[in-house]
Amino acid sequence: MNRRRFLAYFGIGAAGSLAGGALAHSRRPNDVPRPRQAREASIGEVTTPTSTGMQRIIWSVDTEEPVAAVTFDDGPDPAFTPRILDLLDRFGVTATFMVMGYNAVQHPDLLRDIAEAGHEIGGHGWKHLNLAEISPEETREEIEHGNRIIEERTGVPIRVFRPPYGRFDEDTVRLLARSRRDLVVWSVTRGMLSWREPEQISSHVLSALGPGDIVDLHDGIGRATFNPRSESARRIRRRREDELSALPRILEGAKARGLRLKSVSDLMAAWQGPSTR
Repeated sequence: MNRRRFLAYFGIGAAGSLAGGALAHSRRPNDVPRPRQAREASIGEVTTPTSTGMQRIIWSVDTEEPVAAVTFDDGPDPAFTPRILDLLDRFGVTATFMVMGYNAVQHPDLLRDIAEAGHEIGGHGWKHLNLAEISPEETREEIEHGNRIIEERTGVPIRVFRPPYGRFDEDTVRLLARSRRDLVVWSVTRGMLSWREPEQISSHVLSALGPGDIVDLHDGIGRATFNPRSESARRIRRRREDELSALPRILEGAKARGLRLKSVSDLMAAWQGPSTR
């Protein structure tokens, strides 16, 4: 759910008001034109009241510092995660890995490698289910079981969660508010899924990327994990290889522009907004 759809879904007007409670929405004061897909993700942060407190839903943050966040969804996966870790180490970048609980169980050594390299680990569900299409009970199990598995294996509490596909509903928001975790989406993606050339992908990301943005990339194949020989899995793996081929250009391009790539929580430290904790 992008920010526009979120506001409409919860009955929040364009001015950012919500009957019965307060809502804060921050936007960079000097927004520049963005490629269509980055704009569709919507730049901004929303804090919405729930029965259990305020919940932050973050697409990007409002900061003038030259910092942005880079994130990787769906892993860990031995086909991608080790190479991504090597690249991040080479460029001195700290990232956030949004980890599938199932993959954490399948690849505990990779989960440990992520943590030991100093990267942030966020939750991405247990089996990568679409939270907007399942029952409240299933949503609770998908989020809590995945988070619990990861926390047990790393000894580190999960503070950020990204819903699979970026899709969520009111039940998701309430559950994360109760657990005092930020709901993190993104403002920049790899662009068109049909793009195969690293130059296309990296150029799109770098043209969209600015201070406060959150980049969404991948180190796994999501639901296709459970049907690895399918045509869908093969297609997604090709896309992931394309992203990985573009990653050095993205990291180098950001560095050349003086833009420091960090984890989501490090990026949040550059922004003073209402806390859920």
